[in-house]
Amino acid sequence: MDGLSGMLGGLVFKNLRGKTFVSKSPQPPQRQSVQQKANRSKFRDASEWAKKILLDADKKMYYQKKAKKLKLPNAYTAAITDYMRKPKLTSFTNYDKSVTCYVEKKNFALKKVEVVLRNETNDGKEVQPAAASAGEWMFKLTKEEMDRGIGVRVTDEAGRSVDLRL
Repeated sequence: MDGLSGMLGGLVFKNLRGKTFVSKSPQPPQRQSVQQKANRSKFRDASEWAKKILLDADKKMYYQKKAKKLKLPNAYTAAITDYMRKPKLTSFTNYDKSVTCYVEKKNFALKKVEVVLRNETNDGKEVQPAAASAGEWMFKLTKEEMDRGIGVRVTDEAGRSVDLRL
């Protein structure tokens, strides 16, 4: 049985360091928690998105470069990593009580970052785009704007929007 790998009936054959091992095929869990179902659904969506996005030659090249840089096996894995990774919002209070905020998604690009401010009468919202520089998005808010209440809408390359709060 040298070099045999795969499934046959209820058995799994695998090679490790030149030896063939046989084991029973794994059984799927009988019950899944709500969190497990949510994670599996998100991963299924990520897989479908990655397959679709990699049909575009430019996107495939982008993810191939990312895979190489991040030491991932291939563009597909890099695309799934991009889909699954959440953007991060960091803020710093300045000496004049204004706040400088940075939004990034570790190792991956964001398509758009918008600052959503409540208007003075609180009957609507005002949206301002943030500025991008070297893969990081930045915006500055005055104390008055902070007091009005803000949110940050981040859109990634996957086209998914996430609302972050300060």
